[in-house]
Amino acid sequence: MILLFFISAFVVQTVTATRQELIAGFAQLNSDVIELRNEIESSISNRCDSIVGCYKSSFNECQSEYTSLQHCPSFDELGYAISECGSGKRCNGLFDDSITTVRIPASVATGANGNPRNSEVVEAVCYTRTAERWMVEKYNKDRELWKSLGTTSPQMYFGSFTGVFRIFPARHSRECGRYDPRSRPWYQASVPSTISNTVKPRKVVILMDTSRSMNSTINQKTGETKLSYMKKVVASTVSSLSDKASIAVIRFGELPSLVGRPGSSEPFLWRDATASHKKRLIQDIYKLDARGRSNWVSAFDFTFRLIKNSLRHIEAREEYACKLENIAFLFFSDGEYNLPSKVTDEDIVDVVSSKVEHVEAMGDYHIHTFLYSIGSTDSLSKQIACAVDGYWTPVTSTMAPVNVTSGYQSLFSTPMGTNSFYNYTSWSAPYTFSSGELGYTISGLVYNRDVAPPQFMGAVGMDISAEAARQLYGGTMEETVQVMNEIIISTKENEFNATCEQQRINLTYCETQSMRYLSGGYEAICIPEKVNLTTDEVNTLFSAGDADKTLNITDRNITANITGDLSVFGPTEIEVPTESEVGEAIFDGLLDCQESFLTPCAGYDEYPNDLWRNVNLQGKTYSDRVCCEVGSNSLSDDCPKLDEIRDTKISDAAIFGIIFGSVVVAEFILCYFCFYYRKRRNN
Repeated sequence: MILLFFISAFVVQTVTATRQELIAGFAQLNSDVIELRNEIESSISNRCDSIVGCYKSSFNECQSEYTSLQHCPSFDELGYAISECGSGKRCNGLFDDSITTVRIPASVATGANGNPRNSEVVEAVCYTRTAERWMVEKYNKDRELWKSLGTTSPQMYFGSFTGVFRIFPARHSRECGRYDPRSRPWYQASVPSTISNTVKPRKVVILMDTSRSMNSTINQKTGETKLSYMKKVVASTVSSLSDKASIAVIRFGELPSLVGRPGSSEPFLWRDATASHKKRLIQDIYKLDARGRSNWVSAFDFTFRLIKNSLRHIEAREEYACKLENIAFLFFSDGEYNLPSKVTDEDIVDVVSSKVEHVEAMGDYHIHTFLYSIGSTDSLSKQIACAVDGYWTPVTSTMAPVNVTSGYQSLFSTPMGTNSFYNYTSWSAPYTFSSGELGYTISGLVYNRDVAPPQFMGAVGMDISAEAARQLYGGTMEETVQVMNEIIISTKENEFNATCEQQRINLTYCETQSMRYLSGGYEAICIPEKVNLTTDEVNTLFSAGDADKTLNITDRNITANITGDLSVFGPTEIEVPTESEVGEAIFDGLLDCQESFLTPCAGYDEYPNDLWRNVNLQGKTYSDRVCCEVGSNSLSDDCPKLDEIRDTKISDAAIFGIIFGSVVVAEFILCYFCFYYRKRRNN
C-alpha cells in the first residue's frame, strides 16, 4: 500500500513537471510573439524610410538563390524531411538562418518577375525587411534556450492584410504564388471571435448584383467580366471568415434569393460559417450567372428581412450575456438599376436609411454598411454610404480581388487595436503546416498606431510543431494534444474575458472618415455640405479665389461648398486643385483630421518595381531549388538518389542485430556441444 502511494505520488509529480515545462514553452512563445509584434509595428512607423534601399533587397519564395550561409540540416536537426529530397539521412532541403524570404499571392504579383505593383503591397515588403535583422538576432540569441527545452527554435513570420508574407528562416516554397496568409488557419485564429467564448462572432451578409449588366467587361485586356471579378472578391471574403462567424450570401436581379439555398423559405437566416458550409457556398458562388434586370429596392428589402429574422433567432437562443451585435453588410453592384419603374436615387437612399434605422432600433445592433461599385464610380452607392455612416469603394480591375474588402476587415479589427487588447495573443487549433508537419501557431495582431483609430495591418506568428510539444510534455502525442487544448482554452478564458464595450465599434467622426479613405481613397470621403472657415483658413487652403461667398471644389467626385470671406481675393477664377491639394485640404483643413489618415509617402511618386535580390532559380522545379546533401550549403544533383541507395542497403541497426544474433546462436551451439561432451565423458 505504501509502495502504491509512492508510485502514485511520483506519477503525479512527473505529470505536473512535464505540464509545467509545456506551460513554460507557452509563456516563452507568448513573450516572443509580442516582441515580434512590437518590432513589426516599429517598422511600420518607419515605413516611408524603408523604401530607401528596398530595391532588389528581398529574397523571393521561388526565384531567389540564397546566401552562402544556407545549410542542409538532417532529419534529426530539423525534425522532419523534405520528401522530394529524401529521408533526411543523407539528403534534405536547404534553409538559410541569415535571411528571410517573401511570399506574395500571384493575384498581387502582377509585375515583371512576380513583383507587386500596388503601393501598399510594395510598402509591406519594404517595411518588413527592416525587421529581418531582429529576427536573425532573436533566433541566434534563443537557440540554446529552446535546445534546453528539448526542441528547435520556432520559425517566425508576418502576414500583411495585403497578402505579403515574410518568414524566417528562409526556405523555398513548393508552390509558387499560391500562399496567401489571410486564408491560413494561424491568421484566421487571430480574429476577435477566436479570443474566447465571450467575444461575439462576426455576422456577415453579402448582397451580389447578378443582373444582365454585370456581364459587361471590367478589364478590356483580359476580357474579364464584372460578374467574374465580383465572384473572386466574394469568395475571398467568405473564405476568410472564422468557423464561429455567421454568413448569408444573396444574389439579385429582378428578384433576390439565397445563394446555396435556392428552395429555402421564410424565415431566411444566416448560417454558421463552418468549413464545409463555406466550401459549398464558394462553389455555388462561382456557378452564378448574370441575367435579367436589376431591382435594388426588392434586394434591400429581402436583405434586411433576413437580418431581422436572424437577430430575432439569436434573441430566442440567448447564447451570450452580451447583446451587442456588429453586423457587416456588403453590397456589390455596378451601380445600374432599372426596377421598379419611376424609382429615384433619393428613394433608394431613403429605403436603405430607414431599414438600417429600423434594425438598429431593435436592440444593441449596429449595421456597418460597405458598398462596392464594380467597374464604376456610381454616385448612388456613395450617397447611400454617406447617409448610413457607411463606407464606399470604387473598384477597378487593377485592384487584387482579395484586397477589395480591406476596409471591412480593418473596421472589424479596430476593437483589437485598443489598449484593452494590446498584449492579446491567440493560439490556433492544431493544423498541418506547409512543411507537412502537424503543429500550432501563436499569433498576434499588428496595427499602425500612428493613426486614429489604429489601422489593422496584419498578424505575426510563431510555430511549435506537435512533435516539439510532445517532447516538452514527455507523453504520447494523444496526451500532448489533449493537454495543449486544455492550456489554450484556459488561457483564452482567463486572460481575454472581453466585455461588451470592448467589442463595440464606435468611431469618432474623423476615425470614420479615416476608414472611408482606407476603403476607397479620396473619392470615398463624405464631405459635409458646408464647412465654415475663417479668411486665414481659406487663404491657407487655396492660393486663389473669387468674390463669391461660396467656393465649389470638384475633383475626383469630391464636392464641397466652402463658405467664408473671400472678398480679399480678386476676381481671379479658381483653378481646379490637384489631387494632392484636394487631399491636403480635406484632411487638414475641411475635416481637421490630420491624425486619422495614412497617406502615401511624400517624395515617393514611383515605388521600386524590382524587389528581388536575384531571380537565379526562376523556372526551376522545387526539388531543383532545394535538394542538398546533409551538412552542405549547396544544391546537389545526387539527391534524393543518395538516400534511395542507402535505404536499399541493410541499415546499421539491422547489421548490429545480425551480428548480435549470430553471437547468441554461436554461444548456444558451443554450450550445447560442451554439455554433450561432458555428458558423454561422464558416461
